[in-house]
Amino acid sequence: MHKLNCSVGDLAITVNCSLPENLGNIVRVISAVGYEEWQGFAEPIFTWNVVVATEGGQLFYQGEDGIEGYHEGPVPDQYLRRLTPPQGYLLDEFADCEQLQMDLLLTEPADKIVHEEITTNE
Repeated sequence: MHKLNCSVGDLAITVNCSLPENLGNIVRVISAVGYEEWQGFAEPIFTWNVVVATEGGQLFYQGEDGIEGYHEGPVPDQYLRRLTPPQGYLLDEFADCEQLQMDLLLTEPADKIVHEEITTNE
């Protein structure tokens, strides 16, 4: 059995798409469609319902009237690569780095920085 690239709730990037306009879209996987027929594939492939996560982004589909853009729609699992780490991945793999990451987020209050600059310039 083929292991899926994504799961519900994941952020993913679109890759290897048949329409180049779809390459590099950041999407959120919202639900599973299951196996369905997809143009260019001989057998049904697993497909997800996704929503575009970037403002103004669109997914493009070949329709009867040409190429049409949508904010959400189906995407085959083969066209997606997970951006969200698997559940528990960060805790297990990077537990020793957590404090360093927290330290990098700490900043000094703006009033202290201004006070220091004024004091140094006098």
